[in-house]
Amino acid sequence: MKNIISNYSKQIHRYKKFLYVLFIVVCFLTVCKVAIGTYSHSVTDALSSKVIRFHVVANSDTTADQLLKQQVRDEVIAYMEPMLRESKSVDQTRMLIKQNLINIQGVANEVVKKWQKQYNVYVSLDYANFPTKAYGDVVFPAGEYEACRIIIGEGKGENWWCVMFPPLCYIDAASGVVPLEGKDQLKNQLNEEQYNLITHQKDRPYQIRFKIVDTVNSYLDKPSYKQIPKKK
Repeated sequence: MKNIISNYSKQIHRYKKFLYVLFIVVCFLTVCKVAIGTYSHSVTDALSSKVIRFHVVANSDTTADQLLKQQVRDEVIAYMEPMLRESKSVDQTRMLIKQNLINIQGVANEVVKKWQKQYNVYVSLDYANFPTKAYGDVVFPAGEYEACRIIIGEGKGENWWCVMFPPLCYIDAASGVVPLEGKDQLKNQLNEEQYNLITHQKDRPYQIRFKIVDTVNSYLDKPSYKQIPKKK
């Protein structure tokens, strides 16, 4: 009888010890989650306030609609590039985009008309959640960013995006490297930690901190870049 009671007491002790360890682990993971979540959002919030992205969504995934999307993209970039090249700040770029929203829509509508499609084109400057995206040797983590958005037709097709400010839409196709002027503007907009986080350097090919930011934001910020604003 004493052995039974002794064994039972030992099991109770082990169970209490297990619960105590489990409690410590849960508390630790909770603290880590809060800390990492706060850090990840601080990174993306800092970046999103310093950049304006460009986003084009196709009507569908058919070959014709995807080619149309690419043509709209090319024509709008060709129209905006001379103006954006002279921009020195995110505020100036924002102003240029707002002043040219009607013209951007006109350029897109003209392309759609040439392709003999009856699609409506929605153009806006607003915010949307984006997945992680690399522009040459510069990588932006997932999160909410301000963007000049062009949605063609039903907007159910694969989308394309780049960065209007700093001008990263024009990376070197051969080397995949962002032009020096674009990186210089980006560096001027960010602090050293933020800039180092999103750029690839030879002596630092992999960023653990960036992986944490990317992973957390992938759970917290679900991509919404295919959504079309509801008509009033």
